[in-house]
Amino acid sequence: MPVAKTILKNTNQETIIKIAGTAAASTIDLQTDCLAGSQALDGATQRVNIAGVQWVGLPNATITIARNSVNILTLPGGGADYMEFAAGSGFVDTIENASDIVVTIAGAEAQCYLTLRKVGGYATKVETAVYGAYDDETRVGASTTLSGSPDKV
Repeated sequence: MPVAKTILKNTNQETIIKIAGTAAASTIDLQTDCLAGSQALDGATQRVNIAGVQWVGLPNATITIARNSVNILTLPGGGADYMEFAAGSGFVDTIENASDIVVTIAGAEAQCYLTLRKVGGYATKVETAVYGAYDDETRVGASTTLSGSPDKV
C-alpha cells in the first residue's frame, strides 16, 4: 500500500497532517503543504516546529520522521501512542525546523498524525485590524483598487 499524505487542518498558526500506508516515504513541503489559503509566503525562510505526534501501527511497523536527513523521531508500531510536546511538556521540537519533513513508514501498515506550528515565513492575507475597509483578503496588504487605499498606486 503506498503512503498517502492528507492535510486535515491548515490555519495561519497550525497544520495537522496525516501520513498513512506501508513501506514508503512522504515529504511534507513547508512552502506548499503548510501554506493556508489565507496566507502567503512572506519572503523569509519557512520555519515549522513539531508540536505533537500521534501514531498507530501494526506490529513490525516503524515510522521515522526526519528533517534534512536528521532523524527527529522513530516511532514503533504494535499499538497506538501520542506525544504532545507543547501542551504537556512546554516545549516543541525545533531541530531543523526550516527543512521539509520526511515521514517514512516501514515494515507494516501505520498511520501518523503530525501537529505542526508555524513560527516564521508566512504572512496573513487577513489584515482587517491594519487596513479596515481597505483590506484585500486575496493578498498581503491593502486593496490597490479602492479610492483612498494606502496601497493604491
